Amino acid sequence: MPGKKTTLYPVDVIQAMSLSESPLGPDDPEYAWRFLAEGDSWFTVGAIPSSNLLYELRLRKRAVVLNLGYPGDTIANVARLSSNIEFSRRLTHPNWASDWDALLMSGGGNDLIDQAADILRDHPLGNGNKTSDHIHADRLAAFQAGVRDGFRAIVALRDSAGSPNRDKPILVHTYDYPTPRPAPATFLIAPITRPWMHPIFERYDIGKKMRVKLADLLLDALAEALLGLATELPNFHVVDTRGTLERAELGARGNSGDWLNEIHPNGGGYRKIADKLAARLHKLL
Repeated sequence: MPGKKTTLYPVDVIQAMSLSESPLGPDDPEYAWRFLAEGDSWFTVGAIPSSNLLYELRLRKRAVVLNLGYPGDTIANVARLSSNIEFSRRLTHPNWASDWDALLMSGGGNDLIDQAADILRDHPLGNGNKTSDHIHADRLAAFQAGVRDGFRAIVALRDSAGSPNRDKPILVHTYDYPTPRPAPATFLIAPITRPWMHPIFERYDIGKKMRVKLADLLLDALAEALLGLATELPNFHVVDTRGTLERAELGARGNSGDWLNEIHPNGGGYRKIADKLAARLHKLL
C-alpha cells in the first residue's frame, strides 16, 4: 500500500520594504515557522524573472519569511552593522525582532564577483596550462578569510547580549557552478546589468575551457570557506548545493540548462536548490 503523500506548502515571503503594507506579518499565529532572510539576488524578488530561491521553498508546515535581501549585496556589507541597522533590529532588538525559527542567508557570491579581477592574474605564470597559473593564491586566501570574518560577525550579532534569537539556527547555501558566458544579470529594483566572470576572462584573454575550470576553482574556494564555518560556529549550517544544477552551455546568451543567466538559476534550478534547503530545515526544526 503506498505511503501517505506529504503536503508541502510554499512559504509566504514578505519584503521588509513593504512590511507596513502587507496583510501578512511574521508574528501571525497562523504560521508554524518564521524565518528571517538576508542576502543577495538569489533571495531577491527584484531579479528578472520574479522567481528566486525563497519563492521556490516548499515546507511541511506553513511558514513566513521576512526578506531583507538586496541584489548585489555582499556578506561584507551585511556584516557591517553600522550600515545594516534593519538587519540588526530584526535579529536582536527586543522591540523589533520576532522569535525566528531560523535565519536564512545567501551570501558570498557577490564578494567573489567584486574581488575576482584581483584574484585572477591578468598574465598567467608559466605556460598558463594549470589553473594555479592564473590565480593569486594569497589573494584567494584573503577572500576566503574575509567571507569567514563576515559570517563570524553575523553569528556574534545573533548571540549578542539581550538578543531574543541567541543560538537560533543559521542556514547558508553554497553556490552551484555557473558557466562564464555573455549572459548578464538584470534587476528590476536597481538599474544594474552586470555579468559575472565573462568580462574579466575576456579582458585577461583566458581560453574558454580554462574559464570553466577557473570558475569552478573560485566557487569551490567559496564553498570551502563556508563549509569550514559549519564545524567552527555554533548552530551554523551549510547546505552544499554544488553539482545540483544542469550547467549552462559555454557561450549561451540566454536561458540554458538550469540557468537563466550567468549567475542566476531559472525557476526549475531554484526549485532544485530550494528542495535541498527544505530537507535540511526539516531536520533542524
